[in-house]
Amino acid sequence: MKVTISNHEIRRYLEIDLCKLPLYASPLINLANQYAQGTRPEVVGQMTELMKQFSGRTCGDWEKWYLERHSDAIRRATEKILKMLQQFKETIEGIDESLVER
Repeated sequence: MKVTISNHEIRRYLEIDLCKLPLYASPLINLANQYAQGTRPEVVGQMTELMKQFSGRTCGDWEKWYLERHSDAIRRATEKILKMLQQFKETIEGIDESLVER
């Protein structure tokens, strides 16, 4: 038997608020992260291994446990992604009709 759980239900069960972002912000952040590699294991840890070590039960337990072990990971990932977004911004500012036409 196959059971399907919607993202909405997962958020509700895990008590995770929906993060409202401006239009296009999420895909731009994700694209910048792909280039910057901000969420690679070298930056944030190897999640499959970390999940094996984690013995808590809630998102709050995970957050506390993870931050005790990787206190600067989110800051480092954020900095890498923001740097790439700044590079995107500079590139976009240099795009004109001629460049698009080419």
